[in-house]
Amino acid sequence: MGFSVLDYVIVIVYLLGVTAAGILISGRQRSSRDYFLGGKEMSWWSVGFSIVASETSTLTFISIPGLAFKGNMHFLQLVVGYFIGRLIVSAVFIPAYYRGDLETAYDFLGKRFGLPLRKFTSSVFIVTRVLASGVRLFATAIPVHLITGLDYPASILLIGGFTLLYTYLGGLKAVVAMDV
Repeated sequence: MGFSVLDYVIVIVYLLGVTAAGILISGRQRSSRDYFLGGKEMSWWSVGFSIVASETSTLTFISIPGLAFKGNMHFLQLVVGYFIGRLIVSAVFIPAYYRGDLETAYDFLGKRFGLPLRKFTSSVFIVTRVLASGVRLFATAIPVHLITGLDYPASILLIGGFTLLYTYLGGLKAVVAMDV
């Protein structure tokens, strides 16, 4: 199975559009707070959609429908849990973060339980995210490899490069805009 010329054009236009959006948003941050928190100006629903988009990895996107097709509907409950959990996070916790002048859950843990717990939990998060992101990046490279014929390292570099570019240039607002 391969890509037609139209398929390649669509993918290239999408990648260039995402990168252009990151570039357009890039000059609007006045501080690191604007860059990392989007100036605290984004609506709870857009942040909620972005959370779901960020957490729904290629593994979830490919495996859940595949399992359901084979007759195992048990994992479809995951979607309901995602929806309910992210709705609560978006509607309740994000406004509380804005009111409490918190930037992360680890800020809350640090203020509530002290710096050692904050450092430990944030370190565990970073290690698990690096490992999980590596798996997800490779899983995303599999269909890219199968469809385009690019080898795995090139697929990973392509996907990672464009993601890093628009995220680095545009900050959180670019990520949320691309997810929504």
